[in-house]
Amino acid sequence: MRKQSSALKIKTNVPSIEHKEYTLSNGLRIILSKTGDIPMIAVNTTFHVGSKDEDDDKTGMAHLLEHLMFEGSPNIPHGKFDEILNRNGGDSNAYTSWDSTGYYIVLPSNKLETALWLESDRLSGFGVSEESLRIQKDVIFEEKLLYVDNSPYGTVEEESSIRLFSNSGYKNPVIGNMDHVMNTSLEDVKRFFEKHYVPGNAVISVVGDIDYDRTLKMLEKYYGGISDGAMPVRRDHSDKYLSTEVRAMIKDNIHLEGKFIFYRLPEMGTKEFYAMSILNGILSDGDSSRFYKELEYDNELVNEFDTNLYGMECSSLFGISAIILQGKSAALTEEKIDNVLEDIKAGNISDHEIEKIKNKVETYFSAKKQSIISLSEKFSYLKTFYNNTDKINFEILDYLSVSKSDIVQTAVKYLDRNRRLVLDYLPGKQNN
Repeated sequence: MRKQSSALKIKTNVPSIEHKEYTLSNGLRIILSKTGDIPMIAVNTTFHVGSKDEDDDKTGMAHLLEHLMFEGSPNIPHGKFDEILNRNGGDSNAYTSWDSTGYYIVLPSNKLETALWLESDRLSGFGVSEESLRIQKDVIFEEKLLYVDNSPYGTVEEESSIRLFSNSGYKNPVIGNMDHVMNTSLEDVKRFFEKHYVPGNAVISVVGDIDYDRTLKMLEKYYGGISDGAMPVRRDHSDKYLSTEVRAMIKDNIHLEGKFIFYRLPEMGTKEFYAMSILNGILSDGDSSRFYKELEYDNELVNEFDTNLYGMECSSLFGISAIILQGKSAALTEEKIDNVLEDIKAGNISDHEIEKIKNKVETYFSAKKQSIISLSEKFSYLKTFYNNTDKINFEILDYLSVSKSDIVQTAVKYLDRNRRLVLDYLPGKQNN
């Protein structure tokens, strides 16, 4: 509840969300929220395991298992999961990040029991076949070819991670090393499943047109009998910040030069993270943003640019990307980027710039609360990483209470050109 006493003085138009929490005897944490008038429900299941939790010689396991969880479970044969879901008017998807693996199902509310049956069976035991493993290995191999190897600038995540991190699992790409993936055995996957897919390492959020008592009874029916299992031991993910600027030139099959600049920051949920979120908007959100004015409007240096703040459990990254126009100078582009950042660090930020981004944040929070899928994911996220679902209603205050001095202090401390990574992507044969 950091700073909430002062932040509560801030007025916000974002509606509060009602919710209730429960924990089953096997350790499974549950969040229920009755919201909306549409007869639909979203079920999100988040496991506290991502690519950073893998062994360094067996990367890609979290992402591979995510694919395999749709391939069969103890009582649902291969190919039947999606068939049953579609027949009942539902949809599903999943994701893997450095920190977690999440699954969601959305269905008409009168099919809630079907959703819980499908999801609980995936947690109740390992039901993957050798054939399914072979198929999904090939799918992931093609996925890497499409989105990484043969995509312009597609290797930025890999090239940046190995230089920004040395000790923690964040140094490995989420998709994994393809040699590791292709050599993974069914027993490897089973061990990973049994280690991390235990009730105490999971959070389930059910949001939408529900009755609390009835939903809880269904959850107890389908999940209560699953064995608790031992909680996984977490490795140390602390990592030294860069002590000097690191630069690298990457040859890629591209037509335009690219410049990618990264800075390390403290983990998500910190004061610095929220300050950087507001600064991120000031720098690149819309035609009145600092970088748009400097890089596109005034100097016509770039074909496109972007900034991103990647919030993670044990660290955060702020990234700046610029695709340089043909015949324009990458060095000048970097100089203009640095000039903008130095101006920020000198305290030259207007109240209007800050308020404009805060207004957009408030609009974003309000829109997210209209989506049962987004709400279910957010509840699971907050429980997993903060053990505090009440943040669903007050986290916006952490953004709205950011001051000019917070932004300047964060920029001065962390946007240091002597502690950053700069990747220059050049047209040519790809680096090996």
